[in-house]
Amino acid sequence: MGIKTFIIDDTVTYRKILSDVVAGFPELELIGSAPSGVLALKKLALTPADLVLCDVHMPDMDGVETLENITKLFPKTLVVMVSGETTRGADTTIKALQMGAVDFIRKPEGNNFEHNIEQLRTDLRPVVRLVSIRLSSIKTMVRQALTPVRPLGTASTLATNAQTGPTLPPPSNFAILAIGVSTGGPEALGKFIPMLPQLLPVPVVLVQHMPPMFTKSLADSLDKKSQLRVVEAAEGDRIEKGNVYIAPGGKHMILRETAGTIMAGLNDNPPENSCRPSVDVLFRSVASVYGSKGILSVILSGMGNDGMLGVRTMKRKGCFSITQSEATCVVYGMPRAVDEAGLSDKSMPLLDIAGEISRLLKCK
Repeated sequence: MGIKTFIIDDTVTYRKILSDVVAGFPELELIGSAPSGVLALKKLALTPADLVLCDVHMPDMDGVETLENITKLFPKTLVVMVSGETTRGADTTIKALQMGAVDFIRKPEGNNFEHNIEQLRTDLRPVVRLVSIRLSSIKTMVRQALTPVRPLGTASTLATNAQTGPTLPPPSNFAILAIGVSTGGPEALGKFIPMLPQLLPVPVVLVQHMPPMFTKSLADSLDKKSQLRVVEAAEGDRIEKGNVYIAPGGKHMILRETAGTIMAGLNDNPPENSCRPSVDVLFRSVASVYGSKGILSVILSGMGNDGMLGVRTMKRKGCFSITQSEATCVVYGMPRAVDEAGLSDKSMPLLDIAGEISRLLKCK
């Protein structure tokens, strides 16, 4: 039996397109659709779903309100937002992701039916993999809760083993905080960044895997709720303490030093780890520019292993590495890669990380 999937969209055309796309995935089983959030909630009460594909903008009850109700009424159901490529759509999508939507896909532009189908198939493929991992993880956690002793060789055991081996002691002083995050990032960052103190004595550089336009909305959202200034990085930005610089979607971000001034640079070099921006690209440049001045890295929730090699490069300069704990990740992929490589100095629950950073940076 496949992943029970339900579609919510107010247009007949997109319900048809999404239905055809879902039918093309053997892992998915389409169990119904609805033209509104109100009707969808009634149908979901009768036929529970594992996955809901929810349009962002709908009359009466929009996607965010629908998500809020699904999360409250059907906590085991995973919601993926379907967003238009507009600033308004990006802003609302970021809000939905910060409220707990596991991911989003974009509605293709144009009227070419076959092209739209193919584009949605491409965009949905990693989402299907993510949902499969999440559902498997939920089942594993339920089994573990019913099992008194955790069997040897699980991912958690491997991560714990990696953490027990001490690495270099933390630097006595730090000059920069470098962060990598992917799936689950907007929700994690929405909790984590506002917890950082206003007088942070270092700059923060951050890669969140996300397309163009959405990183600007993410930066604006975080800036409104944080004590720090949060911006989408631009070419030539001076990297200054107390500011958070988010790599723009679709661009690699690097740091470079000119005449004693450290600035952000952007480029269109090929993706690394299928990602642009890539955490590894940023982290390599951080290692090059900051060297042994003191680097603090944080790897949060995300699929894949982007960032692991970058952390390894920075560790050669004496970097202190923190990873988000498995139990608090939407997807324990990127942190797992760092943990299992023995590169994490400390694995912590998300809500404890900001406090540890404040302690390491000696914030008052």
